[in-house]
Amino acid sequence: PWPGQVPDPAPAVVHPEPQPVLVVDEDGRPVTVRGRCEVSAPPAEIVLAGEPLAVTGWTGPWPALEQWWDASVARRLARFQVATDDGRAWLLLVEGGQWLVEACYA
Repeated sequence: PWPGQVPDPAPAVVHPEPQPVLVVDEDGRPVTVRGRCEVSAPPAEIVLAGEPLAVTGWTGPWPALEQWWDASVARRLARFQVATDDGRAWLLLVEGGQWLVEACYA
């Protein structure tokens, strides 16, 4: 194990390019993650390709500083796992305030 590692199981589908997703709290406000991985509010819904999905469970964030040794490509992000009311689970990341879907555990 290493810091920032996402726990098993591995996702079933990993998207070649992460897909944009909207993550909102119970009041419909966008969920934000501060620099110290403080979440503004629990995620209540994700909206993927116009489809709203209620969040039934979530875990994270797992912070990651990728390629820290090269400032020109270094990335600071946080990953989350969320389960939705349609029975699917998702691996999300937030970077620079933008949420993306990296993978699905369908």
